[in-house]
Amino acid sequence: MLFFKRIVSLTIVQVLLIATGYAVAMDEQQVVRFAQLLAMDMPQLTSTAEKLLEQKYPDEDWDQYGFPSFVYTSDSVETGYRVAVKEPRLLGEANVSGKETVIPCYCFCDAMGHNNLLYCFWKDGIPGGEFDDHASNCNICYGQAMLAFLWSDLGATHEEIITGMEKKYSR
Repeated sequence: MLFFKRIVSLTIVQVLLIATGYAVAMDEQQVVRFAQLLAMDMPQLTSTAEKLLEQKYPDEDWDQYGFPSFVYTSDSVETGYRVAVKEPRLLGEANVSGKETVIPCYCFCDAMGHNNLLYCFWKDGIPGGEFDDHASNCNICYGQAMLAFLWSDLGATHEEIITGMEKKYSR
């Protein structure tokens, strides 16, 4: 049964990527892992992202970032904010041209002026500035940050990450 689920997940992800016009840049093993990450529940996703953060940044002094208390409401929230401080360019990058959407947020926070996922963690989408508390109250935001981080590390292209986000979060 597990083998069948893997094949179905692999096929679904590949079909989605091909159907949307994106070339599949990942090899078969990466596509399987991509689908496994897509299917994880929040505790599994958090644990996996925490392990990767520890692996990539083993000696990181997280206290240096001065996270506000709202970041410490859960392990998932904290992990999402850690991704946002270490990988801000992955989530989005503010600029004056208005072409800053890297990873759109799927929680409909664009109505609050958020131009991309980075805005959910950093006020005005400016890394190193003031933290925004929006992501601390939104499992979509911190879930997306962790998925983007894990998929990027896996070798997924920007297009593959966006396609995965659409599959997971579109209504």
